[in-house]
Amino acid sequence: MKPSSDSPARLFHLHVNTPDVAALESWLDSLGVPLRQRFGILDGESVALAPGEDAPDGWRLRLQSHRVGAVDVTLAPGQRRRFDHLGVVTNAFDDVVVRVEATGWSVRDPDGRRPFVMTPWTFRVEVHRADSDVARSIGPREDARLERVEVLVPEDEAESVRSGLPTVFGELPALAVSGGDVERATLGGFTLAGDRVETTGPVALPE
Repeated sequence: MKPSSDSPARLFHLHVNTPDVAALESWLDSLGVPLRQRFGILDGESVALAPGEDAPDGWRLRLQSHRVGAVDVTLAPGQRRRFDHLGVVTNAFDDVVVRVEATGWSVRDPDGRRPFVMTPWTFRVEVHRADSDVARSIGPREDARLERVEVLVPEDEAESVRSGLPTVFGELPALAVSGGDVERATLGGFTLAGDRVETTGPVALPE
């Protein structure tokens, strides 16, 4: 089954682990992608905090969401900077699952709220039906969208990534994959577009 070329998957989500969440939070805010919500653990229970809400004693950050329009960026604490996954919305979810299985990859929780395609590389792809709750929660692309996302992968993996992702997901017009001297996939940067973002040029993640 070949991917349909007339309904490309829409890239909307990036997830990055970082040892300095505050620095990336400030940087995203300067681009016009503000903090939406923090999620953490308190006494073994999940507790969400709104922007500006003080964290209670003992609360531990698990991840936080930044969102504007159709742009959603998750930051999570980690010992080092790491690109964990990207997220797409597709009109051909069932076809994607069939192609994943035919390719020998796997789908984690395909009937759940956040299905993940487990690729053979060091990043995953979160994939959503176009009529899912997550897809319906995404804001207008006119406000903000990921116009281009640059992912750097090891040189010997570049061609398989460039061919493998479209084979499974169909056209991903916003995604640019390059090979380089890296040990694992890295988010190089992205370009935002829309009426509510502060910059429409390419930006690279700060060191």
